[in-house]
Amino acid sequence: MDVLNKFTAVGLADIGKANFMNRVDTKFPLRSEVLWQNILPEITDDYYIVEINGLRLMEYRTVYFDTPDNMFYTTHHNGKLDRFKVRKRMYVDTGTAFLEIKHKNNKGKTKKKRIEIQSPLDVILPEEYDFVAQHAPCKPELLKPVIENHFRRITLVKKDLCERCTIDCDLSFADSEVNHSTDHFAMVELKHEAGAPKSPLRKTLIKYGVHQSGFSKYCIGRVLNGQKDLKTNLFRVRIRMLQKRLDNALGVMFNA
Repeated sequence: MDVLNKFTAVGLADIGKANFMNRVDTKFPLRSEVLWQNILPEITDDYYIVEINGLRLMEYRTVYFDTPDNMFYTTHHNGKLDRFKVRKRMYVDTGTAFLEIKHKNNKGKTKKKRIEIQSPLDVILPEEYDFVAQHAPCKPELLKPVIENHFRRITLVKKDLCERCTIDCDLSFADSEVNHSTDHFAMVELKHEAGAPKSPLRKTLIKYGVHQSGFSKYCIGRVLNGQKDLKTNLFRVRIRMLQKRLDNALGVMFNA
C-alpha cells in the first residue's frame, strides 16, 4: 500500500468541482493484486488522492433498505433502467453519516440526494420519512434494513477535476444470519459528467485486461449471502462469469 503515498494529496475542500451529484458511473471489478501491483503505480502522476485526517484509505459502513416485497432489488434484477437505492452510510473514520437515495434514470445517469443524520444506521426514523418520500417511490414506513456492507475506499480525482474515482477493497456483507467476506476483490468506479475528457485510469485498466461490468454492491451482497425469497438467476449468472474471470476473487461459487 506504499503506492498511495506516491500520489499528491488533496482535501475534500479542494475537489468540490469533482463531486458529481448528476453523473455517469462506470464500474470495473478486478483482483486486488492487479490493482496494487499494476494499476495504481501507473496513474500516480494523473490523479490526486483524497486525504482526511492523515488517512488515504477510509473505512465505510453502509446499510441498505428495501420494501417487504424487495421492490428495489427486484427492479435492478429485472434490468429496469429507472431504479432506486435507499441507504444509510457512515464514514467510520470521521463518524459522519448520511441518509442517501440514489436514482439511476432511463438514460443511465445517476443522481444522488442525501442529508446528514445523527440517527442509527439500521432504521428509518419518522423524522426522515419526508426526505425519503420526496426522492424515492415507496412508503418510508415500510422500509426495512436488508444488508450491510463494510469496505475500505481510496478516492482519486483526476488533476483537471473532470473525473473522480472510488476504489473499494476488503469488501464484506452482513445480515442477520450471514457474514460473507471477499478474498481478493476490488472495485474501481469512475464517476464523471457526460462528455468528460478521456480517462487515464480507464486506459490503464483496459491495458491490463480489466473489463467494465455492471456490479451493484447492494444486489450482489444479497445474493452472496444467500438471502431467501429473492429472484437471483440473472445475478448468479453474472457472479459465475465474474468469478471465472477473476479466479474466484469473491470467495464463493454456486452449485446451481
